[in-house]
Amino acid sequence: MRGLQPEGAALTTRDALVTTVLGCLALVLAGCGGSGGPSTQEPAPTSARPETAPATTPSASPHVDLMPLDERCGLAGVQAGTAARVITTARDRQLYAVGAGRGRLGVVLVHGSGSRGLCNWAKEIGWLTKAGLHVVGYDQACVGESACPGVSRPVDDLISVVAELRSRGATQVAVVGASAGGTLPLIAAARPKSGISAVVSLSAANLAAPLGTADAPDVAATSIATALRVPVLYVLARDDTASSVAEITALRKATRASRLILLPAGSGHAQEVLYDEAGMQPSTFRQAFLAFLHSPK
Repeated sequence: MRGLQPEGAALTTRDALVTTVLGCLALVLAGCGGSGGPSTQEPAPTSARPETAPATTPSASPHVDLMPLDERCGLAGVQAGTAARVITTARDRQLYAVGAGRGRLGVVLVHGSGSRGLCNWAKEIGWLTKAGLHVVGYDQACVGESACPGVSRPVDDLISVVAELRSRGATQVAVVGASAGGTLPLIAAARPKSGISAVVSLSAANLAAPLGTADAPDVAATSIATALRVPVLYVLARDDTASSVAEITALRKATRASRLILLPAGSGHAQEVLYDEAGMQPSTFRQAFLAFLHSPK
């Protein structure tokens, strides 16, 4: 314990000096600098949802802290009906997830970039469940409360989350990705036997950029569009800079069984398109969104 030594174990001056030098060297090698050291905090999230989640550190161990959703996200009133759980992927990676609802119509929510992770979807889980959907959202590896195994395999992880939801009774699983997370469901759905029944891509970014991960090093949304065999709904506001209207239109044309909804300028980005301009009431688009999730076509 700090400040305590065994009785009779007082250090000599030479011993104290050696101990001090070795301690300082350990701190340098470990990179444990003080307040003047470089910051390792992720850049500010690009999500259009303005709520601020408490800072979290990804777990370096396979044991995930199953804190309630409202505690995880620092938002009051979003806990009702949700349950935190660990999803173990096919490669024994541990992901923090929150589920709600039940039934055969499943929905997996994929977050975009930034440290908020699943919290970008926290407010949507409740009304999606009330709409009769079996919902699960999760922190991707090295984000929020999920473990950080070191090798990035987001496609494999997503397919494992879909399989876990199916094991809980969902017979159809749509995956909804937003912003930087809008391309991941497309890439995963192009895999044989992915278990994904449909995809919604909200304000997708980086359409032509390879995912660059261990499980998809050279794969981009544009490169797999012709391989997609599930219904896809693309959604973009006309003034959203995440993608251009020309880019998303070309992607839709290359994707079989797909639809594109171009929303009026000012409709927002990512989850914002599900709300009115004040961010409080459902947007006109939300009805079409829910209709697609219930009956993809």
